[in-house]
Amino acid sequence: MVQKMNELYLIMDDFLQVEYRQKALLSVLKALEGYYSEDEQEELKLLVSNGKWAVEGLQEQMQSSINRLDNYIALVAGKEQ
Repeated sequence: MVQKMNELYLIMDDFLQVEYRQKALLSVLKALEGYYSEDEQEELKLLVSNGKWAVEGLQEQMQSSINRLDNYIALVAGKEQ
């Protein structure tokens, strides 16, 4: 059972690393969106906005997965005691 818990913790760590990288990418996209807000840069602004939308969607899905995994780890840990 300890091996299962260790594997679950490793999976959780992987999820968290992906989430942190998504947040970093989102910060870059937000900065770019502000920088390219002039009319002649509308196409680039639209691309950056779409990138932000995609990353935000991934963040929501990742957070949902992290929460489910966290709940499962807590359930398994509670059964071990």
